[in-house]
Amino acid sequence: MAGTASSIQTALGVRLATVSGLRVADHLPEQVNPPMAVIQIQSVTYHRAMAGGLSEWQFTISCVAGRMGDRPAQITLDGWMSYAGGQSIRAAIEADKTLGGNCSTLKVGDMVAVRPLSIGDAAYLTCEFNVTVHA
Repeated sequence: MAGTASSIQTALGVRLATVSGLRVADHLPEQVNPPMAVIQIQSVTYHRAMAGGLSEWQFTISCVAGRMGDRPAQITLDGWMSYAGGQSIRAAIEADKTLGGNCSTLKVGDMVAVRPLSIGDAAYLTCEFNVTVHA
């Protein structure tokens, strides 16, 4: 049941697309168009079970809410950070813990790093979610 990095990223994107209004990229885009989530693989740990039967994949989902100082960006960020609800990143991803059969299970471990992201003359409000996938 082990998926590939691409199939897992695509499946994570499908889950994230259930968050209303959220654009999803499975690679670093040349331009940021908030609200946007970018899925990036961080690491793979092999041999988590006997005979290499389980791998642990770490993904980071970087979310750009909008321009710094804009109240709507903070409201968007609040929804994404919520444990439950239609805007919750955690709830959207964990609604299908097998990612359509691409993994055994997954967990959104935490949301970290609320911070500004400067691109050109603009500063954006961002946060990151860490996702552990067992495949």
